[in-house]
Amino acid sequence: MASTARTITALLFTAVALAAAAVGVVAQETNATNVMITLEEWNTILMTEASADFGAYDTPALDADGQEGLWTTATQWQWDYNQINRTLSLGEGYNFAPYAVCSLVPGLSGVERFEAIAELLRAAAIAEGTVLYSIDSLYNDEDRTCRIISAETALFKAVLDSQPADVVRYLQVQPLLSAMKQVEGTFQGVMDTMASIDCAEDDSCEEGDGTITVVTGGSYNGARKKTRYLQEKSVALVVLLSPIVLHFTRTGELTYEEIINELLEFTTGSNGLNVAEASYYDFQAEFGGVTTERMEFYSNVIQNVTSLTAADGSNTCLDVVLPNDVKIARMGTNETVSVHVETVGGDLTTLQLDDCLWYLIYSLSLHPYVRFMELKADVVLFPPPGGGEGGETSASPSTITSALALVVALAVSTFFSGLSF
Repeated sequence: MASTARTITALLFTAVALAAAAVGVVAQETNATNVMITLEEWNTILMTEASADFGAYDTPALDADGQEGLWTTATQWQWDYNQINRTLSLGEGYNFAPYAVCSLVPGLSGVERFEAIAELLRAAAIAEGTVLYSIDSLYNDEDRTCRIISAETALFKAVLDSQPADVVRYLQVQPLLSAMKQVEGTFQGVMDTMASIDCAEDDSCEEGDGTITVVTGGSYNGARKKTRYLQEKSVALVVLLSPIVLHFTRTGELTYEEIINELLEFTTGSNGLNVAEASYYDFQAEFGGVTTERMEFYSNVIQNVTSLTAADGSNTCLDVVLPNDVKIARMGTNETVSVHVETVGGDLTTLQLDDCLWYLIYSLSLHPYVRFMELKADVVLFPPPGGGEGGETSASPSTITSALALVVALAVSTFFSGLSF
């Protein structure tokens, strides 16, 4: 199935390129790669999982030229994908995606520097009949000012195709790749959190008949005991959503329920092909392109989850674990939503459950509504009865029988709409 999805995606990309050539549009590949932020530059803006995903820590490590080469290919691929992808709940005509946009105009303050580029974007937005939305500054130093902008790819193409080189050279436009969205340490943090607990080496837990009792908390809150099944996993993330989300929820064009439903539909729909089609890593692996260890890891996760699909079309991870056990709650404001999954994992093995969890995490990093995510530590998923100190809780099949616990705090920071800098 994933191979079919890859073929369809490749044909769509070819159709886009031929259509552009037919109307005399400047080749997208030339403009996109000329204005991208390099991997080395991105690492000075924000430390994320980008270097790891693109081979810096492989055995043996990919050299700098190899990393940048893959980065360039991935950037072009993401430009193409963003151009044909549609933001589902907004219907046809919308394909907003998050971009890191930087201004390099010399001799100006951060606000003045970006205003020089913003004028180009405003004019293009009017000409294209579209809109764009920005958050507060992502990065600012004496040479570069960057913000995250939600916009349609056609907007940036209009600017890049119409402006002379001496203007475009002060502009950098980089579609956010999945690795750019994961703050550095997220991958290893999740891996460590999901690791099995060996009570023989940890005096804070004791093993029972298919269960494990863990002592949590310190003297400040009092020791707490939590009994869980051996297969249970607990992972917590904080995910920041793209600027477009807060705008459309404020205007009433989208509700948070629709936002969450789209995130889940993207993750679970089409037996996993939504995620496979959106993954440059899986594209490379399927077509024999250059990959890194991290790319192969995520591609294998996709293949392992989609291979769980039975002859009748059912898939325990996608049809049972994720859609039925996701608990959603708004956390105080319209900007924050928690997503909490508690499940025994149905008939999944421990390894299959691991793949299901990694699949969910990776799918979030691929969605255009998501801009950043990181591990959130020290979450007490099951407080003692009554909230008192020193309490003891125990899991049961009808309540806290979770083999997978994922908390995702979906937070959207305040942004300026319509590029009001």
